[in-house]
Amino acid sequence: MEFFSFLIQNEVAFVWVLVRVASLMVVIPIIGGFGVPPLIKVALIFVVSLAIFPFARILPQPLETPPLAAGLVGEIMMGLVLGLGFRLVFAAVDLAAEVEGFQMGFGIGNVFNPLLGQDVSLIGQLRGLVAILIFFAVNAHHTIFEVLVYSFRRVPPLSFTTSPHLFEHMMRLVAEMFALGVRIAVPVTLVLILSNIAFGVLSRIVPQMNILLFSFPVTTAVGLFVLGASLSLFAELIRGRMGELGGVTLDLLEGMRPP
Repeated sequence: MEFFSFLIQNEVAFVWVLVRVASLMVVIPIIGGFGVPPLIKVALIFVVSLAIFPFARILPQPLETPPLAAGLVGEIMMGLVLGLGFRLVFAAVDLAAEVEGFQMGFGIGNVFNPLLGQDVSLIGQLRGLVAILIFFAVNAHHTIFEVLVYSFRRVPPLSFTTSPHLFEHMMRLVAEMFALGVRIAVPVTLVLILSNIAFGVLSRIVPQMNILLFSFPVTTAVGLFVLGASLSLFAELIRGRMGELGGVTLDLLEGMRPP
């Protein structure tokens, strides 16, 4: 009862927490994906907000309309920026899977991914599920809660600002996402390129052979074999990147702090 009385007395402060948590949650694919029922999303956002609110230590805020409107926009922007740091890891996985699937001949066989709300390759579905398992295995979801609590101490409500450092860091995150995607796709892509070169040489040596008909099953089999053999490398790359999410989000917070 004391907690609910405290909540009622500080309803404006709770709104700040609720908006920031909601805007971050809807960006993360695992929680904010289209495959999660809306009622579950709302319940999860509300429960997380209740759990974080006592630790946020938000000072009483005025009830004037202009500050409230500006504060809501700032909270939404902050949640979206913080969620971007988590989402880019899964975007890198999807990028690598698209490249691998195209090289293996699975470009036409796309399936609907409810987490991203769009069609992805079969390889992307597999890598996405593995990435989700790694996400929970390394307790990256704990990082989300820690970042949310820390964000209210570093950037209180009504103090959101943008800076050149924020945009530079966001551009660097996007570049690192592409680099991570390329590193994930290198083993499969490199082997398939070498196999295509071998088939090209074979077509010159034996022109009577139907290389297209012969190469398709071989390319798929080789790609799947290398994909399975390189899963440990994939897991290590994703584990290392997810372990850096705390530092990534802290850098984003520094770019949103008031001068």
